[in-house]
Amino acid sequence: MPVFAPEKLVGIGSEILVAAGVSVDEARVVAGQLVESNLDGHDSHGIIRLPQYIGTIERGEINPGAEIEVGQETPVTAVVDGNWGFGQVVMNRAVELGMERAGGLGIAALTVRHANHIGRLGSYVERIARGGMIGLMFVNMHGGGVIVVPWGGREARLGTNPLAVGVPTAGGEPLVLDMTTSVVAEGKVRVMRNRGEKVPPGWVVDREGNPTEDPAAFYGPPRGGILPFGGVAGHKGYGLNLVVELLGGALSGAGCAGKSRRNGNGVLLMVLNVAHFAPLEEFYRQGDDFVDFVKSSPTAPGFDEILMPGEIEARQRQRREREGVFVEEETWQQILDCGRRFGWREGER
Repeated sequence: MPVFAPEKLVGIGSEILVAAGVSVDEARVVAGQLVESNLDGHDSHGIIRLPQYIGTIERGEINPGAEIEVGQETPVTAVVDGNWGFGQVVMNRAVELGMERAGGLGIAALTVRHANHIGRLGSYVERIARGGMIGLMFVNMHGGGVIVVPWGGREARLGTNPLAVGVPTAGGEPLVLDMTTSVVAEGKVRVMRNRGEKVPPGWVVDREGNPTEDPAAFYGPPRGGILPFGGVAGHKGYGLNLVVELLGGALSGAGCAGKSRRNGNGVLLMVLNVAHFAPLEEFYRQGDDFVDFVKSSPTAPGFDEILMPGEIEARQRQRREREGVFVEEETWQQILDCGRRFGWREGER
């Protein structure tokens, strides 16, 4: 099974995107952020998404090179319209604008609409946190991507609706929370299907609303649904899902679930410049003291240590930069098939 050096995998992804008509610059941004997700251990948002993006290009659902429009501006707010360009490209621009505004005025709030799939949220809030600021994101599926069943429901009515927070630390590795309000991201189910594995109990239901461990029963057709996170307390994940839907969808103008089947994301991005609220060193000191206190708890049976959000990703990144990125055979063949459709053949094993 293929294992790639990260830069090699970025090159393959970039070359296939360029063969499909994407500019070199945009192709490197998109492929780079996909492989970054692989490096951080989030294969669900990694290179497995390349065939999905190629499909959106072929169906005319994405506009490579689209002009990003910024409107309804105030000194601390803006509405970013991606005109259905690559989500990574659009979102990177929104992060730049947010950090510029918060850098001078302490706070910024931007909405994003008409952007294709933006990928892993943690990438953006981590970038903000490395700049000494706090990043918060609330993201819906732009009115489409209805694959999550509501609490007490049998048929899907919601998106996975993730949220993310990045907080700077004195040590340099930010605290990064990146989570769906469903029990799992759809991409993780996709990875397990491609690997021929069952999903854990409590992840998905079939089309009749019955629990299942078979990814194929979720994908159908007809499709089943993913559950809200929380297990027996799934009403809490469901409640958060609704709030994120309104913040990412209604506020941005992207629209709420049920409006569209087009693949994309509506976003509310907030950036807080720590130094405008508290001395940065004092913030770091309090944060370090708090983390030390949390980690001082004796570990429960079966646990070796207490981890902060983002620590697993940082360790995965170090390991995969050293050992390479594994790509399951099914995903690799899908990538090769995409390349062949556009006459690309370099990089095959």
